[in-house]
Amino acid sequence: MGIESKDDIFLSAMAEGEKRKPSFAREKQKLQEGTVVAVTAEDVFLSLGGKSECVVPRAEFSEDPRVGDRIAVVVMDMKDGVLRASRKEAEKQDLQQRIRRSLQRNEPVSGVIEDVVRKDGQPKGFIVMLGGVIKAFLPLSHIDLPSDIEELKGKTFDFLVIEQDRNQVTVSRRELLKRGQARNFSLFFERHHVGDVVKGTVEKVEPSYLFVNVENIIAFMHISDFSWKYIKDLSQVVKVGDTFDVKILEMNQAKKSIKVGRKQLMPDPWEGLEKRYKVGDILKATAVSYKANGVLLEVEDGVEAFLSADEISWTEKIRDPRKAIRLGTTLEVKIVDLDLEKRRMDVSLREIQTNPWDEAETKYPVGRKLEGTVSSVVDFGVFVRFDDGIEGLLRKEDIDWIANVDPKTQFKRGDKITVVVLQIDTEKQKLRLGMKQLSDHPYKTFQMNYPKGSAVKARVTNIADQGLEVEVEGLPAFIHVSQLAKERIENIADHFKVGDEVEAAVRVVDPVKNRIELSIREFLEHKEKQEVSHHMAASDASEVPTIGSLLGDKLAAFQKKNEKQPANKVTKKKPE
Repeated sequence: MGIESKDDIFLSAMAEGEKRKPSFAREKQKLQEGTVVAVTAEDVFLSLGGKSECVVPRAEFSEDPRVGDRIAVVVMDMKDGVLRASRKEAEKQDLQQRIRRSLQRNEPVSGVIEDVVRKDGQPKGFIVMLGGVIKAFLPLSHIDLPSDIEELKGKTFDFLVIEQDRNQVTVSRRELLKRGQARNFSLFFERHHVGDVVKGTVEKVEPSYLFVNVENIIAFMHISDFSWKYIKDLSQVVKVGDTFDVKILEMNQAKKSIKVGRKQLMPDPWEGLEKRYKVGDILKATAVSYKANGVLLEVEDGVEAFLSADEISWTEKIRDPRKAIRLGTTLEVKIVDLDLEKRRMDVSLREIQTNPWDEAETKYPVGRKLEGTVSSVVDFGVFVRFDDGIEGLLRKEDIDWIANVDPKTQFKRGDKITVVVLQIDTEKQKLRLGMKQLSDHPYKTFQMNYPKGSAVKARVTNIADQGLEVEVEGLPAFIHVSQLAKERIENIADHFKVGDEVEAAVRVVDPVKNRIELSIREFLEHKEKQEVSHHMAASDASEVPTIGSLLGDKLAAFQKKNEKQPANKVTKKKPE
């Protein structure tokens, strides 16, 4: 046998010996399984097969292993002739293998969203911890979960690895769903039908709807299908990651859409409702939501009643229910309509109150003077409220006989005013009020005091193109240019100025139209006629003969005639 052969045998023997001898170099960084043989306060001892043993720090275990458990580890080093191994390194190597498979074969890998990555204050993505040992980056555009990003922290999801560059790993939730969507939908529609009950996990929460993951299919759930109980905002009662059973309500394979519900698995509170409630019943309910023309009340879980704004008060016109009833308030109401088929219950608040309009005709007779409080002011008038809640309308045309009053400048809410009842309609619940009617109509008073032709004094307030605007007895009046003088006046300003006092005759008084017309010309003509009459009367009084004077004149004439004839002359009588 040559030396070469000996050497070969020696080397072979040495090699065989080395196989039997524990070798740290051979064991280091190798992923292998060991069996737990002992657990101490600080370490866990594992048998790696044969005579090889290793020690793993007990701190690497979230739960203490039991003797006989199989644990994957990686030998890290040797100390005092004992192999030191790491369970975390084993998990890391296993995870790295899964990351490679995810990248190459599109196999999902699980991870926990740890934190939000921001740049310049704006969210750009998330830090995802894969397997609890490797950090990965999840771009915001690849989350495919448009929820509140802060709510996603701490949630566990499956991802696909879309990029790996050395120690940098990028994952995508969107790609996982996208690539598995067709296959998952196909399998889902093969396995399930409408009416099936399946388990779902909440992936997105909005105030009025949810997205639920059901067997890797994203299903839609509307707020109305979550619970029979009234819910204003789903985000207040459910969160991402919540898991519960749901019932399949609709399936559309062409559109790849699935609609599910949760309340359909609960007892329907409207079943047998007619045994618990009927029209005319008085019950207590809590205000839970506002509608455009009323308030939604919760009678019991899953049963709501509608209180119309018109049914809140007998006397007050409720324009905004928010100002009349606060949410959370418990009210005593009366059922006025119940439709089980439409699942509708209408209630009334005012029906359990006394209606002041029942006695309004007696309390508010036409002509009665009242004191009330201004409740609101509008362009066309003022609403006045009385102690019993009844409201009346004081129209702007009934505020003042003369002035065109702007209610918004003269009145404000809370003012105490005195009015008089003009008209009442209890059937339509309308009360018309007046303020100017508390005093006499000034134009009628003027008409009685100054009939047509009466002489008055007026003050010029304005010179207009067609005549003079004047004030007489505190009332506005007008003198047309044709009535300013006996002769036609071309330029009024040459003859009159503001503030002048003029005398004129009353020409027209129209209380309906609040109009007074005066005439200086008629006043002058009348005055002239009066002067002529007075003059003629004075002249005639000095020349009118009396009976005595007439007799005296005839006697004097007779005497004068006799004086001219001789005294002895006798007139012969002619023979007959």
